[in-house]
Amino acid sequence: MAEYQKDKKEVQEFLSHAKDIILKGNVQINNMPWKGKVNKTLTYMSETGITQRDMEKVVCELQTANYSYTADDNNQKFKNEQFWIFGITKNMVDKDERLYVKLKIKMIKGEILLIMSFHPEEPEYKNGKLEFPYKE
Repeated sequence: MAEYQKDKKEVQEFLSHAKDIILKGNVQINNMPWKGKVNKTLTYMSETGITQRDMEKVVCELQTANYSYTADDNNQKFKNEQFWIFGITKNMVDKDERLYVKLKIKMIKGEILLIMSFHPEEPEYKNGKLEFPYKE
């Protein structure tokens, strides 16, 4: 999966667009397991009791400083589509957690915001931490 940085203006536009879609109620959570893997988002939801609405509230709090990178979707069915990766520290249930949030805006009978991933950041990922190019 090719990873690259979008400029601040593009990140701001993406977040504004994502928040508008949330206000319209056009949000879906990816509920498909990856090939032979557990869907970490659904597992996190069942372990913590968080809801889609809880996730939407966190997405609405995201700012440019929470942006990490953008990546192309490798799935041939979704050519020219991108994932936007963010990180944010939030108290979701009973402790602060560093969350990994992967989003995609997609056209399916109108525009929808897909929450592809929403779960604690994994220690083995990129030496343990997401990097934030616009964090001040």
